[in-house]
Amino acid sequence: MKKRLKIPWPEQWRRQTRLPASGNNLIYTPKDFIISFTLYIVTVIACMLLRCLDETEDTSYVAMLFLTDVFFTAVLTDGYLFSILCAVLGVFSVDYIFTEPYWHISFTLAGFPLTFLVMMTISILAGALASRAKQMEATQRQMIREKMRGNLLRGMGHDIRTPLTGIIGATDVLLKQDETLTPQQRRELLQSINEEAKWLMRVSENLLSITRIDGENAGVKKTPELVEEIIEGAVSKFLRHYQGIAVQVHLPEEPMLVPMDPLLMQQVLFNLMENAARHGETVKQIDIFLYQKEDKAILEVADDGVGIAHSRLEHLFDGTLHPEEGREDARRDMGIGLSVCRTIVVAHGGSITASNQKNGGALFRIALPMEKEETHEN
Repeated sequence: MKKRLKIPWPEQWRRQTRLPASGNNLIYTPKDFIISFTLYIVTVIACMLLRCLDETEDTSYVAMLFLTDVFFTAVLTDGYLFSILCAVLGVFSVDYIFTEPYWHISFTLAGFPLTFLVMMTISILAGALASRAKQMEATQRQMIREKMRGNLLRGMGHDIRTPLTGIIGATDVLLKQDETLTPQQRRELLQSINEEAKWLMRVSENLLSITRIDGENAGVKKTPELVEEIIEGAVSKFLRHYQGIAVQVHLPEEPMLVPMDPLLMQQVLFNLMENAARHGETVKQIDIFLYQKEDKAILEVADDGVGIAHSRLEHLFDGTLHPEEGREDARRDMGIGLSVCRTIVVAHGGSITASNQKNGGALFRIALPMEKEETHEN
């Protein structure tokens, strides 16, 4: 999907004020006022330049340029307010500035009522079409979010139920058959309970991460953070759980400040490293790379394992993966951790991809914007 250009408007400029009894159609924001005023000034200047360059003094193009101004105002602003104001102002500008006698209002000129009605009609239709397109886009995004949330909740429900079943089964055996169990059997049951409890803890951490996000591209409070510190925290947490795997971190010479939620991004890095440790089979080392590419901060997590099956790459991040046959941990192979990663990264305005390296092993690449992006859709 092609990303639209976004201007980092100050929060107070994007604050909406609805006129009384107008619903969502007549909305005022300082941002929309600036956009409308700028488009109007550009249109007036363009018409005056064309009039100076046209020796025939034909001004038939003026009305068309102001109609274009009305259309762009309707598309680039919310509601109908500024497109209607732009239409009214455009009609008076055509009459006052570009119709003889210049710099005089002449309501009795032939064609004035028709011009007024045409521009008002176009402004309302353009505003309605633009508003409907924005509503459809918002509805589509909401449907995608709800579908992803449903997949996440179903997967997490499975992942929570599975370790609880194991814990209950092991404790039942300990309570009912404790006298007949050998020390080795008792130790194996306790170890199983411990592993299931640790897995349940990681699932709950992912669930808490999701609750910190109120939909994609919203609800994430981003502050400039040193990415090096985020990586250090994630690696320390990973090594406490997986001491047999080495982690190498490759950092740029200059420190990098990136707007992010530190706890959420630390969870992403931990999930990616844990995914490599649990599913890479032959992983002995994980490499983390940090560098800047254009206006993006790039984070890469690479391992030396067996890589990712091509049949699983397409659904790696949507939470719909089915367990792999023949895997000892297949009951936990639902890809929930990776779908949580995607949700968090997208909520930061970034992207995440997965691929296989030429020399073997999986590679996950995260791209995050270096500047804080606007979280409201225009």
